[in-house]
Amino acid sequence: MAKSAQDLQRRAESIAVPFPPLLIAAQRVAASVFQGVHGRRRSGPGETFWQFRRYQPTDPVSLIDWRQSAKSQRVYVREQEWEASQSVWLWCDRSPSMEYHSKEVPESKAIRAKLLLLALASLLLRAGEQVGLVQYGGKPLRGNGALPRLAEAITGQDAIPQTSTPPRMKLPRHAQVVLISDFLEPPGDLEDIIKWFAGQGLAGHLAQVLDPAEETLPFTGRARFTGLEGEGETVIGRVEAVRADYSKRLTLHRENLSAITSRTGWNFLSHRTDRPPEMALLSLYLTLSGSLGRLF
Repeated sequence: MAKSAQDLQRRAESIAVPFPPLLIAAQRVAASVFQGVHGRRRSGPGETFWQFRRYQPTDPVSLIDWRQSAKSQRVYVREQEWEASQSVWLWCDRSPSMEYHSKEVPESKAIRAKLLLLALASLLLRAGEQVGLVQYGGKPLRGNGALPRLAEAITGQDAIPQTSTPPRMKLPRHAQVVLISDFLEPPGDLEDIIKWFAGQGLAGHLAQVLDPAEETLPFTGRARFTGLEGEGETVIGRVEAVRADYSKRLTLHRENLSAITSRTGWNFLSHRTDRPPEMALLSLYLTLSGSLGRLF
């Protein structure tokens, strides 16, 4: 694994250590009690029956069904069919605007977004949850070997298309989605994406990551602003003269994002890169836990 991926993984795990594992599995336990499926061993159609699939390197050995595996030359793990759809899918923006950071902040929005993604993944994986990346689809990962693979995937040069919105991937129904970005594009563009995911029956959480300069516009005098995604340049004669109006527009933008997520039953939170990443991780932790009706 590349050094950058290892460093990011190490930081993510260190900020996740104080938190208990995020047990979305508790939802499955409660559902199994409600449906009365304890001890059910037979496989077949229907969402409460056992099913078998090929063992993957990231699967815990405890999931192996040795009886089923003995019937063939392959190793199988057992899970409930309805349980397989319970997973968390993560995405962070890797478009050029995320590379910005002001002089007072050494870390770009992109680095902070990746750090939060991996820290949240660490919490989920410690609890035995299944974690996937939205842009890849396919099967989510689980087990001790998953976090290095996720770190490598989001730091690789050709890992993720340089787009400011997540791709419209078909994901398992009833899964949860966490999207991390600066979310500075027009709210209407984001609303279309959210509606598309929500239409699949997915619960969702948006985490906005901004540099403090993008919030406070601390510059004075004449300044030239250059867009990082082909927007061109804007020259402002006296930045302090437009600061109040800029602040109002940013507040309105956030209110629009919050309203969009509320209409679909999703959640929205905001984070600044000059603040400890643990603050944002705690907010995400509480948001995910709250979506289950309890804290873990």
